[in-house]
Amino acid sequence: MLKRFNEKGFTLVELLCVIMLLGMIVLIAAPAVADLGRKRNLELAARTMAIDMRKAQQKAVTAGWAQLIEMRTSVDDYVIKDGNSGERQRVELPAGVSYRSNNFPLVGGYRLLSFNRSGAPNSGGTVGLVNDAGDVLYIIVTPATGRVRISDTPPSGW
Repeated sequence: MLKRFNEKGFTLVELLCVIMLLGMIVLIAAPAVADLGRKRNLELAARTMAIDMRKAQQKAVTAGWAQLIEMRTSVDDYVIKDGNSGERQRVELPAGVSYRSNNFPLVGGYRLLSFNRSGAPNSGGTVGLVNDAGDVLYIIVTPATGRVRISDTPPSGW
């Protein structure tokens, strides 16, 4: 008479089925995770640009001289310039994010936003940033007051 052992464990077929199911879940979830990364980069770029605009505006008021932001659309970066010392700070847009639109005045080959010593901008305008997936965020600067805000819809009349 043969003895039967009460064996506990998984068979090879059961393990292969579980691995196959996990692989299918990863294949379904991977595009959604990649899309989240693209959106995060776009939001990061828009927030950084809006913060830099607000900081330039605040520095213009506290220092008492103009602050400039040159938006270099051809190379996907912008340069913040101190109107008195000429100090420059270059900021690159994150990978996969680029300028979609920009209606600030064209000065010297660059789109220019400047804040005078009262904090008022040279003109209001909107910068549109786009990622590889086609998502767009707008950084809107209100004329006269210089309020800076981010929106997923363009301003009226855009």
